[in-house]
Amino acid sequence: MSRPGGRLPDPKDVSAELMTLTYGALVTQMLKDYEKPEEVNKQLDRMGYNIGVRIIEDFLARTGAGRCNDFKETADRLQVQLDVQASISQDQLKCDSTTEIRVRFIKRLEDAIPPGED
Repeated sequence: MSRPGGRLPDPKDVSAELMTLTYGALVTQMLKDYEKPEEVNKQLDRMGYNIGVRIIEDFLARTGAGRCNDFKETADRLQVQLDVQASISQDQLKCDSTTEIRVRFIKRLEDAIPPGED
């Protein structure tokens, strides 16, 4: 079966559509399985964390890069500029058992010339 015009779909579009449909089906099923949306959010957060860990482990294994010491080094290693939201969720100075900083990815910043410079 051929497509009109003989063009194949862009693989990025197919991947995005597949991801959207798969993720939507996953969330829908989880909402049916769990009674409270808060439980679904906890599970999705846990799954996202585990996926992120696996992606980073795969990246480090393929590149042979060492461990990053701070977030700046991480951004430099990945060579992207990131817009993030950072918050302290636990702090030993506030009598918590550990210090935990949560960093939430907002978007990837594109390279651009600063306003007013040519």
